Amino acid sequence: MIRHLTSFARFVTSNPAIVWMRGQKALMRALGILVLVGGVTWSVNSLDLKPEALTLRPFLLNLLIAAPLNLLVAAYTLQLSAQVLDRDLPNRGAVGAVARANVAELLPLPGGALVRGAALMSVGAGLAESARIVTITAILTLCMTVAFSAMALVMLGRPLGWIVVGAGLIGAVGVLTVIGRQAGVVLTAKLFAIRLVTIAVGLTTLFLSFQALGAQISLTEVALFVVSTTLGSSVSIVPAGLGVNEAIAAGLAAMVTAPPAAAFLAVALNRAIGLLAGAAIAAGFSFWRKT
Repeated sequence: MIRHLTSFARFVTSNPAIVWMRGQKALMRALGILVLVGGVTWSVNSLDLKPEALTLRPFLLNLLIAAPLNLLVAAYTLQLSAQVLDRDLPNRGAVGAVARANVAELLPLPGGALVRGAALMSVGAGLAESARIVTITAILTLCMTVAFSAMALVMLGRPLGWIVVGAGLIGAVGVLTVIGRQAGVVLTAKLFAIRLVTIAVGLTTLFLSFQALGAQISLTEVALFVVSTTLGSSVSIVPAGLGVNEAIAAGLAAMVTAPPAAAFLAVALNRAIGLLAGAAIAAGFSFWRKT
């Protein structure tokens, strides 16, 4: 696995844009942390949040059920990506890979993509085709999430959201067409369906994070913020979209009744819970291999 990770990393980091990003990684990481810490501090002060205002039940539901479920869905998604390349990725390898990828997102490079690509290479996929399927499925997720969140905007009385919905759907159809030429109709349909499940689980985890903060916000409004996690993380120059996800959520809050501070803090909390779940599962797999 280490050999494949190294090869995939060399392939990805040879890109001139990535080389430039590496030179800026210290600055970008520092700025991301500054935005995140400053935003959390502002949010807590703005909401006058007290420890007794936090609700433990949704927090635990997120940490123990929803976040691990999100990783399991991601593992199945990775297995489908392997099937597109005519490879078979075992359950254990898929779950371990996505758990490590979740933590690796904090690296200054697109660490999650590197880990997923290396997992595909470990079962015999080529370097270029692994990079291609990881990239194209990420684009599919982004397009579908944008369309989903924009539909929430339409449901909240913003007709201009239809333009964004249309753009997202056009992008998704284009990506699915490209995948379909190689994978066939059935496998392409599975990839589309699992993206819908991914969005639904992501909506659930974020809703639970809002609930844990005691924020009174509808499920439709929460749906608008789902795009912030995907869109922010696409800015790979900042590790895991550090601070970017939260800033986007705070900006989107202006379109609904949710306080920007609550949106910022809920996305930050959701990120922390996801990292905890991923780190715990990754550590468990590491311990399992040693015993």
